[in-house]
Amino acid sequence: MSAPGIAAETERQRRLLAAIFAPQADAAACGEVCQDGARRQAGLAAYRGNGLAHACNALRMQFPTVLAMLGTQAFDALCARYWRACPPRRGDLAWVGEELPAYLATVEDLAQWPWLPDSARLDWAAWQTSRAAPPRISAADLQRLTEADPADLTLQFSACVGHLDSAWPIVTIHQAHQQADADWAAVRQAIAAGTGQTACIWRPLGDPSAAVQIEALEAATSRWVAALARGANIASALDAAGAAFDFAAWLRQAITQGWLDGVVVLPAE
Repeated sequence: MSAPGIAAETERQRRLLAAIFAPQADAAACGEVCQDGARRQAGLAAYRGNGLAHACNALRMQFPTVLAMLGTQAFDALCARYWRACPPRRGDLAWVGEELPAYLATVEDLAQWPWLPDSARLDWAAWQTSRAAPPRISAADLQRLTEADPADLTLQFSACVGHLDSAWPIVTIHQAHQQADADWAAVRQAIAAGTGQTACIWRPLGDPSAAVQIEALEAATSRWVAALARGANIASALDAAGAAFDFAAWLRQAITQGWLDGVVVLPAE
């Protein structure tokens, strides 16, 4: 499709979404996507119903941990509330859940599970990672690591990996909901202890069909990735990580798993 065609289709979808979520459909709002009179109202009603059904199906795929926590009935009811409260900004259902983690934090009925929004953020990060473009690191990037001063370099993460800090044991919670015989007593104990975790989320390199991997980072690695995320140079990030951090082992895994897009030379100060 040409650029003008894409722009026209984007605008058509925007107007259709506006019409679907308007309290009362309005012909000026939906233009040629609507019909007159009763047929227009019936068409929009069908779009609303079908849109919610399709959105629920998409949200079930995007938030499997939240679905497992709440159960199908409660999750579908939540989807309906979310659908009305946060109308989608795009026509692509792959993005329908982008505001759900923030929305969960506003739902008073769910306040008794304060780790739920972060669990949703972890689900969303895994969904985004599963659709990410492949890493772009090159031999020239790796050469820079051997030639330049670490204080002049930083590492750029690829879209194939993500990191999420939480005050809750979100990886423990996530993994428990993937297991048939989870140790729920250990999960409750971790929650009661207020054990926060940093999750590393990545898609194995070279296999688009492989399941996204999620693991909790130990403290030194967590400090390392946090420093790089702030734009620190490699030398400063190593200082932040501390002596317990094994840079060589981490770098081997980062290259093997496709966590890096490049080794960047920082501008001179």
